[in-house]
Amino acid sequence: MSFKANDSLTEQIAQYLGKQVIEGAMKPGERIQELRIAAELSVSRGSVREALLILQRRHLVEIYPRRGAVVASISAADVGDFFDIWFLMLDKVVRNLASSWKNDDLARFFELMTELSECQRRDDRQGFYEHGIEFLHNLYRYANNRYVEQTLEDLLPLTQRCLYAILRAGKSQLDRTHAFLEEVLKTIIARDTQRLSVMLDEFSVGYSQLAQESAEALAGNA
Repeated sequence: MSFKANDSLTEQIAQYLGKQVIEGAMKPGERIQELRIAAELSVSRGSVREALLILQRRHLVEIYPRRGAVVASISAADVGDFFDIWFLMLDKVVRNLASSWKNDDLARFFELMTELSECQRRDDRQGFYEHGIEFLHNLYRYANNRYVEQTLEDLLPLTQRCLYAILRAGKSQLDRTHAFLEEVLKTIIARDTQRLSVMLDEFSVGYSQLAQESAEALAGNA
């Protein structure tokens, strides 16, 4: 584990464990052994416990009395409920950016879209996933509502978990996600807020269904 001076110790532990959950190294229902992790990372058991509380808030682990922490399971119904609320908030964010962007607000999005296109061309799913999450993270800054932005940030690990499983399903899903992000960016540039809402509404139905069909992968059965 590589520590970063700007992050708290518990946050770094949470990110380390969260990555393992998101990418399937730690399976749903698996018990998280605090002592083993503390020894592995050379940190205190108390720091691990605090990190697990962070992951509980991020919907990646569940903590039970006398049983401890386990990796959270995620069903098709859970995925459907998540995407219902996520697309509603995303709609607000992209429409706000489309109506208010100025000067260099879009520069980073152009750079990320170039990276995403290159990853799509090479079928680099890990790279596409990482740049896609950064694309979303940058979008969230334009929520213009601190409660929406905070909620999206809190849900980001769950978003990562769903997106990772979808992209793992095959290149066709990578292509589909790339085409959607590319069209969203073009429509933001055009400041067409009405078209954005229509696009998100249409895309959300199919993408949510796709995510629900990936529930077995999310549950670690694929």
